Amino acid sequence: MRTAVLATNLALGAGALAWVLHRHGAAAVALLGRTPDGTLLLLFALAVVAAFAAYSLRWEILLAGLGVRRRLAALVAYRAAGQSLSSIIPSGKLGGEPLRALLLVRDAVPGSAAIATVTVDRVLEMGAAAPFACLYAVLLLRRGVPELEGALVTVSLGAGAVLAGIALTARRLRRGGGFVTAVARSTGLDRLRFVRGQMGVIAAAEADAGRLIAQPARIARAFAVGVAANLLVLVEYHLLLAAFHLPARPLDVVAAVFATGAAHSLPIPAAVGALEGAQMWLFGVLGHPPEVGLAVGLAVRVRELVWVLPGLVYLTGRAVARWRHADGRRAWIAAAKKPG
Repeated sequence: MRTAVLATNLALGAGALAWVLHRHGAAAVALLGRTPDGTLLLLFALAVVAAFAAYSLRWEILLAGLGVRRRLAALVAYRAAGQSLSSIIPSGKLGGEPLRALLLVRDAVPGSAAIATVTVDRVLEMGAAAPFACLYAVLLLRRGVPELEGALVTVSLGAGAVLAGIALTARRLRRGGGFVTAVARSTGLDRLRFVRGQMGVIAAAEADAGRLIAQPARIARAFAVGVAANLLVLVEYHLLLAAFHLPARPLDVVAAVFATGAAHSLPIPAAVGALEGAQMWLFGVLGHPPEVGLAVGLAVRVRELVWVLPGLVYLTGRAVARWRHADGRRAWIAAAKKPG
């Protein structure tokens, strides 16, 4: 049923995108076709690398709290793989969490530590993003986007609920209560083979999460790194829009980020059509013609491609390496079975 709904939404989104491109695509491409600023594009790429490193550093800080040491480069690769899956699957940005945990386990990390750190990392990510979402809505509302008044209420309530949930969860863990089980179900971690049917792993993950919460200085440091990562995202958007000579004032950057987040909250794979439509609507409210909003949407697609490609390349390379290893092993067994 879910697959059918997603397929229908994808078809509708693709149809809407095709119509928009037919109406305004030529003008939008002409805007993007102006010679981009190579220096700004290079700085944009460096900002993406820095953001990946920041998100992975937060994860590394949490793993270290459980005595697990892994190279930052490896965590960046795992994080990139999870990001690629999350960007494609519209599941509240939770699609990549089971993959991250699985990659850690295959890197000889105990399943409990993998689940606990991925869960706490995700909670910290939500907590760091919530105030930014409220701030974006407030700024846009004050600068003449009254249509976001309802969104501000929704975002504020959601952010408050997230922060309250984090506080209650921390308190519960300190008292020995659990929450990893619920998160494991909501994120799909319970579908992993090493978790399914092994409640001991969940119980150990609860204990590991409690150990992390019992280190407030470490949690605060990880949260601060997450805030820095959110600031780097703003830098990315500014550099990308400025490189293509598109509106790149602070308000424009906030609008692009807010519209992107809103589009990805919809149950449409890769937010096809929704992202472009959201950018056109919000930039239109700010006084820009449709082709400018569409050009911003297409530029944001470039950013998303940059974010998705590293993980796909890593997963493809990993799959090829495993296939070659399995093929070589089969050839060795076949040769060993030959007489003489």
